[in-house]
Amino acid sequence: MIKRMVITGASGFLGRKLHEMALKQGWEVLCINRHASSDSVSFDAPNLETYLSDFAPRVIVHLAASYGNEASGPGLHANLLLPVRLLQWAANKNKIRFIAAGSFWQMGDISNPGPVDVYSASKQSLAVFLDYYRRCQHVDCYQLILSSSYGPNDPRGKLIDYLADSAKLGKTATLGNQDKQFALTDVRDIANAIMLLASSKEALPQLTYKVRSDELWSFDRLISLFAQLGYPLLTSHPLSNKSMIEIVRPNDGHLPTLPGWTSRYHLADYLCERLSISNTRRRTDAHS
Repeated sequence: MIKRMVITGASGFLGRKLHEMALKQGWEVLCINRHASSDSVSFDAPNLETYLSDFAPRVIVHLAASYGNEASGPGLHANLLLPVRLLQWAANKNKIRFIAAGSFWQMGDISNPGPVDVYSASKQSLAVFLDYYRRCQHVDCYQLILSSSYGPNDPRGKLIDYLADSAKLGKTATLGNQDKQFALTDVRDIANAIMLLASSKEALPQLTYKVRSDELWSFDRLISLFAQLGYPLLTSHPLSNKSMIEIVRPNDGHLPTLPGWTSRYHLADYLCERLSISNTRRRTDAHS
């Protein structure tokens, strides 16, 4: 059987890595992005179902997502309307596996469980639809709860790259709540998890699994790691915006980890590459 996969949000950071990995593993891939191109279909294509039927995928991976203010406007299409449309199409077919990327944001904080904004609320709403299509329409649905990601060639300017740039330039890094704890997962590990689930021939018993190690990082621990690597960090922690609900300790610890998955990539190794630390120092410092 030819292995065919649909990836929504294929132009994003994770989407590009997953697309690359799927092709290397012999999958044919149909990309669904915000705008149509020579190698992708647009989110709102009126004939999307025709594309899907002609392509005949075995797996659909929904990664597309909109954040911030856009999530409550046009972004609702990517966050909720598109995946429900795809689920409805899959319900009328046989043996389609549907994998949706969830987020630790939808679980909220241990002290304040539940979604904290429109983006995370739409993710949690999708989980309700996934449960329905799994139980009542017999679509082989899964939701993978993802943590904060980092990795090579990340254009987003997220925390780890921001800290690395600040350390290299000797600039003060402005950080959030000093008590904050968070999980950090290399994008390659996340893509590996999705490919593991996509390639598995067996159905799993639960809808939702997390993809992250059990360890949580703090700002103090990150600062210590940078110091060990020879790049002391200057940091400041201004008062947080009390109008925003912060996730100080993620509320996803109760979820089971995706069976068979373990992380292969380590933050220290990534930072050694990002900071251009020599192989000799990497061997002595990266895992101290």
